[in-house]
Amino acid sequence: MIFRRLKIKRLIFSITLIIFMLSMPACTERQQKSIKHLKSDIIGIKRKVTLYDCNGNVIRAWEGRFKIEIQGSYLSFIDDNGKDIKVSGTVVVEET
Repeated sequence: MIFRRLKIKRLIFSITLIIFMLSMPACTERQQKSIKHLKSDIIGIKRKVTLYDCNGNVIRAWEGRFKIEIQGSYLSFIDDNGKDIKVSGTVVVEET
């Protein structure tokens, strides 16, 4: 049921994005950022989140398609297994 809704959301987003891209051939940086936020809200963006200790060693890394929210002094996201992850410290977020 959840996966079915996600597929429908992805389809709707894809159609909307194609229409938007065809109607605005030269998007400004602000418009591109708005599109990226919309994509993140609807289907998430494929990312890699890496948490480091104070010596620069990797403590843990997550990869998946998710939306990241900054809540106070920590990062929050729901991983591909449905777990709510809250990370505080030195974190690097990469789009993959």
